[in-house]
Amino acid sequence: MQIEHAVAFVSGANRGVGAGFIETLLARGASKVYAAARDPSAIVSTDPRVVRVALDITHPEQVAEAARLATDVTLLINNAGVNALERMLEPRDEEAARAEMEVNYFGNLQMCRAFAPALVANGGAIVNILSILARVSLPAMGSLCASKAAALRLTEGVRAELAGRGVRVLGVLPGAIDTDMSRHLPPPKLSVSEVVDATLAALDGGPDEVYVGDMAAGVAGGLAAAREATQKQFAGYL
Repeated sequence: MQIEHAVAFVSGANRGVGAGFIETLLARGASKVYAAARDPSAIVSTDPRVVRVALDITHPEQVAEAARLATDVTLLINNAGVNALERMLEPRDEEAARAEMEVNYFGNLQMCRAFAPALVANGGAIVNILSILARVSLPAMGSLCASKAAALRLTEGVRAELAGRGVRVLGVLPGAIDTDMSRHLPPPKLSVSEVVDATLAALDGGPDEVYVGDMAAGVAGGLAAAREATQKQFAGYL
């Protein structure tokens, strides 16, 4: 799809990748961008094409209200996500895994359900920002990996249901990105612009499953060639 004249809705728009999408969409000629965040006052853009939206995607009534507001949407970018940095066993916070699933899976499922009718009517695309950790497990953040894996299955299911209805559904699986959420991880890290540019390039005739960066592409290739060995190596067992 073309970004020029598109009407986009971006969740988690107040910083990091979300803010990067806002800036780039505007620069490439989007006619309107709904910028959604729990605290929309944190969205810094002063461009008149930006519509600030208060949205916590774990609150169904806020998701429904956002969809009622943005009936002209042609591009939904589900970027909101959380990472509690918890292991599967003996977590510091036993509710962390549930919170990650509420945002990373159930919240984004609700967004897809709420916005699908408008996207079918208008034509366009859904982009789910995931992680390469949707495909492998890193013990230090095992519950995040589970939530991202669930979100990948969600993306595939929504893609199948919308096939032939004029709506593309992309899953974006980057490696670590240089944002606040990944500040604890060592370099190398992807820049926000690398993730945004790769996503928008995929919308213009690229693949539906987008691996951003050498690490993500390497993991995908390793899983295709030697799945068990790649999983063990990534988990630190070899």
